[in-house]
Amino acid sequence: MATIPSRPFSTVLIVTLALAAAAAAAPARGEEDVQHWLDRMSRAVEALDYRGTLVHVRNGQVDTLRVIHRSDENGVRERIVSIDGAPREVIRNGDKVRCVLPGDNPVTLESRLTGRLLPSLPVNRLLGPESAYLMSLGERERVAGMMARIIHIQPRDAYRYGSRLWLEEQTGMLLRYALIDHDGRQLQQVSFTSLELGANIADSEFEPEFIGREASGTWVEQALRPSGTSLQRASYAPRVPRGFRLVNAGQGSGKAGESFEYLLYSDGLSSFSIYVEPADSGNVASRVDAMGPVHVYTTQSGGRLFTVVGEVPSATVEFVGRQLRHAGRRTPQG
Repeated sequence: MATIPSRPFSTVLIVTLALAAAAAAAPARGEEDVQHWLDRMSRAVEALDYRGTLVHVRNGQVDTLRVIHRSDENGVRERIVSIDGAPREVIRNGDKVRCVLPGDNPVTLESRLTGRLLPSLPVNRLLGPESAYLMSLGERERVAGMMARIIHIQPRDAYRYGSRLWLEEQTGMLLRYALIDHDGRQLQQVSFTSLELGANIADSEFEPEFIGREASGTWVEQALRPSGTSLQRASYAPRVPRGFRLVNAGQGSGKAGESFEYLLYSDGLSSFSIYVEPADSGNVASRVDAMGPVHVYTTQSGGRLFTVVGEVPSATVEFVGRQLRHAGRRTPQG
């Protein structure tokens, strides 16, 4: 089946899909204030040059990453390097993403979107009464030695998590992100512990550390090919919870060369992916697996294997997976 990235990069990259947008519904003045901050964040995370140390905490596990980001007339370049644990790094050049892993187990990055650690926000379509979230400005707090303003995000239903954003006061740069469940518990947090904004970054800082030094180092690069079919009209395209819409689709191949279809849905803040591939002979029982806040639903129907994965509650992947299972029964294998 299609390869799902391994941690710690999978978690951080899955988090980048969660940060792809934010939405709000609030009184007029409060909405204007939120939009002002999100506009600033949208520009800051892409346009600023910076280097820093990022710590990701989940389920008692701590991963530390070094982040280097530069934007100029040639586009955006970014490099993420693990500081603790096994040596790993991800390099982004525009929409291309590469992962460098010593050893014999390469990771396949299945979406161009996964390369963005701190992506910009499409604010023009995020605010308003149709949003899946309530959003409000919160208090001020110090993060990585800088004063930040907190934005509180609360979901309107059980199909998505809540979150908090800490935005640096002078630039709007995202300094910290926390994922919150419906009981108010923090599921995970990504936070800069040190950050140099406006850094002067040389080309050499984007060169991988491990190639050349590790004889077994492996490069893996994959960008989805545009599909020749309108996947939004495909017979297996599921009904999804209110607020989610198809934002990316394509085709790819796994490590063994097997082909798969890929769909990415987002509500503006939360995201989940669907993989559709030919099923092996025999039946596979439907199941839900959890990896911290990430849930994976697997089901087989109509000669296809469906996998739904995202940093969303289990109710979301189960809802979508059941729709796919029913659609597969009605559709002959093509």
